Amino acid sequence: MTIKALVMSDRPDEYTGKKGLVKQQIITVMDQSETGERLGQPIEYAMSDEEKVIHAGKLQDKVINLGIRELLPFGGRLRARGKIVGLVGK
Repeated sequence: MTIKALVMSDRPDEYTGKKGLVKQQIITVMDQSETGERLGQPIEYAMSDEEKVIHAGKLQDKVINLGIRELLPFGGRLRARGKIVGLVGK
């Protein structure tokens, strides 16, 4: 599914996982889809390495299209897997 989403925060994140230190760029988004059926809470999305090069630190307060293929619980929040399809209006 693809949602139109407002990026509420764009921040780096580090934690120690099973394979050692993990460094990620996390965006927190709120669904802004115009279909009337929106997600009720914000979700997080961890950028891929390719997306980090293009988008890291540049998406705060922007509206994007986010392609979601999976939603998983992560640290008490929902984290999406998928890809950033593009900026809305560009």
